[in-house]
Amino acid sequence: MNASVLIVGDPDFSAYLCEQVRGLAVMTSWQVPDVESAAELLDSDVPDIILFQATQPDNWEYCQALKQQRRFMWCYTILLDERLCPETHTSEEALLRQAGLTTTALETGADAYLWIPRSPEVLSVSSREHLNRSLQAHIRIAFRRNQAYRELSQTNDLLSAIALVDPLTQLGNRRAFDWELPRQIQVTREQQHPLSLLIIDIDFFKRVNDEHGHLVGDQVLRMFADRLRHHMRFYETPFRYGGEEFVVLLQSTTAKDAQKLAERLRRLVNDAPFVISHTLDLSLTISIGTATLTAEDDEKGEDLIRRADGNLLQAKRTGRNRVITGS
Repeated sequence: MNASVLIVGDPDFSAYLCEQVRGLAVMTSWQVPDVESAAELLDSDVPDIILFQATQPDNWEYCQALKQQRRFMWCYTILLDERLCPETHTSEEALLRQAGLTTTALETGADAYLWIPRSPEVLSVSSREHLNRSLQAHIRIAFRRNQAYRELSQTNDLLSAIALVDPLTQLGNRRAFDWELPRQIQVTREQQHPLSLLIIDIDFFKRVNDEHGHLVGDQVLRMFADRLRHHMRFYETPFRYGGEEFVVLLQSTTAKDAQKLAERLRRLVNDAPFVISHTLDLSLTISIGTATLTAEDDEKGEDLIRRADGNLLQAKRTGRNRVITGS
């Protein structure tokens, strides 16, 4: 069982658990004496299971605070009580005591409350075996639950990545751009750096589909995306905006530098035909509108997009195969 365990309790408690619980000693484990030490460790690690010594009052409050944090929601926590039940208690009183402590533990956020007396001589061999099996069962439950959580997280990460990538060009898609633009605007304003945007349209792309078919059109889009990708620096991020339109976010880029980059991209397309096959070369051009973030622009980037799109429309109205720059 490849699970990680944190034991929060005095050294005798930790040693007793490792001695009594089969398999616990060979797991990846940490042993700390109190909640202060636990908090320091949990800043960098998240174990699958945390075993709290129930006789340390701070452990109850810390367990509750811990399970209210999102990153520890799936961490399986068990409060372990090594005290003996008072001899004066009747069977009913002992049962009520156990039920009350279990309820309180669950209300604090713990996943379980278990009784494992540290004086095993008062218990029969079969009783000790039963209590040991109970703790082992909870550890297995914790392991299965956390394994399922990790698999679910990996699946969600994969689905999120898929949802943000255009399947045809493998560039970020419109959703990715809509998420990234406000984030870049915030970073730009915090660091007081410029931010520019290009909106690119492949001129007369509809003719490609009409005259050569959509498969050729798709190939053109893939080849154009490759050209963008291979001629971008690490702070220049291209996205497929939709159809034959692409956008490029330019971090730390002034309006003047954005225009230079746009011209370089325009010449790159204009001067090199798209070689579809040994019998088909397509000479294409692009129109580009640029804009640079201003202090008055909204935090979502709608103003920035509007200006870049307006400049793109002007580039298309005035003959295409050109760059129109604005603020």
